[in-house]
Amino acid sequence: MERPCDPGLVDAEVVIVGGGFAGLYAAKALGKAPVHVTVIDKRNFHLFQPLLYQVATAGLTAPAISGPIRHILRREMRSGRLTILQAAVTDIDAAARLVRRDDGSTLGYDHLIVAAGATHSYFGHDDWAAHAHGLKTLADA
Repeated sequence: MERPCDPGLVDAEVVIVGGGFAGLYAAKALGKAPVHVTVIDKRNFHLFQPLLYQVATAGLTAPAISGPIRHILRREMRSGRLTILQAAVTDIDAAARLVRRDDGSTLGYDHLIVAAGATHSYFGHDDWAAHAHGLKTLADA
């Protein structure tokens, strides 16, 4: 089990799954707390999804609505109590307080924030997915 920070330096280990708005705001809010925070996201950038339609219609470029997570949280990283990992979380063992990543490694936590985002909703009609293309990623745009 991996613990990225010396337990003597902080009161708790907080793992945040997701680098979207909720995950970033949680990391910023914990920036001055005596905790070590690890943000895990499968992408290394934050995406402002409300403007994806602008990218899809060539009104904006992709870099205009996305930014590196490390840059957004650079002030919090300077404290030495924030780690950012690019990985997908494949399992959460709440009883053991472990998060398993796609490479098979585990990360222990005292507190867990799951802010992994959302997916498309077809209102109970999953067969619509083949005909209703989503707009949730840069690749979609």
